[in-house]
Amino acid sequence: GSQVDLGCSAEGSPAPLLTWFRGPQVLREEPGVPSLGLHLAQVSPEDSGTYTCVAENRHGRHNRSLELHVA
Repeated sequence: GSQVDLGCSAEGSPAPLLTWFRGPQVLREEPGVPSLGLHLAQVSPEDSGTYTCVAENRHGRHNRSLELHVA
């Protein structure tokens, strides 16, 4: 029932597209922003899983993942 806030930031030229995924599902996406948060309200065990932030522009793609476990 608690909330979880995840953050992701990236720099690049041109400014990257930032996207949050849970598995293959896109949760949030914003082009040209330096950071992108993901707010999960009232998490439950069903929210457990791998969350990935991807930063991408024409020069490449970089990502970071985290595993969320909700008991």
